[in-house]
Amino acid sequence: MKTTRKHLLLFFVIFSSIGYAQKISIEFESNGRTYNDTSKNPFMKFIGEWTLKNNDWTHNWGNGTETIKIPNHHTICLEINTDNSLLSIIDGPEPNGHIFWSFNPNTKEVFHLSSFGAIRAGNGKGSINENGDVKLKLVFEGETPGTYRIYNYKWLGDDEYHMKSVQYDENDKPTGLFYEGNFVRITQ
Repeated sequence: MKTTRKHLLLFFVIFSSIGYAQKISIEFESNGRTYNDTSKNPFMKFIGEWTLKNNDWTHNWGNGTETIKIPNHHTICLEINTDNSLLSIIDGPEPNGHIFWSFNPNTKEVFHLSSFGAIRAGNGKGSINENGDVKLKLVFEGETPGTYRIYNYKWLGDDEYHMKSVQYDENDKPTGLFYEGNFVRITQ
């Protein structure tokens, strides 16, 4: 019984520390940059905290299209310390992960790196338009070799965007696998 209490106490201490450490690391990544500095970032519209609108998520992972509820989804998006970067930290139901975007101002390309769960590492590139909509072509570890995904992030308003990922086969034909949802701003 005493061992169980010790483990519970240790769990709460560690859990509290992790939340504090994440908050502190996020606060310091801006390195003193102001709103005027941030306004130069092509990803500026994404900066803030986000959740799924009405907890709604639609997907097809091979068993037909399903619309499900995913409560407690939470994404924090922020620039790190340049005019051309965005780091998104996704918390909530597993798999948690992160996404990093970097914009090349000379080629106008967006580069993407991400990691979710144990093996879902993604990479690729794409573009961003004058409205802030992002389109990416990505490949993922753990998906069928030769397949790729097209991601579209389309702004529906200042505080809402739609994200859809569609998988394509090696012949550039949709496989039928996809996922999508609308995200709404919690804070800016």
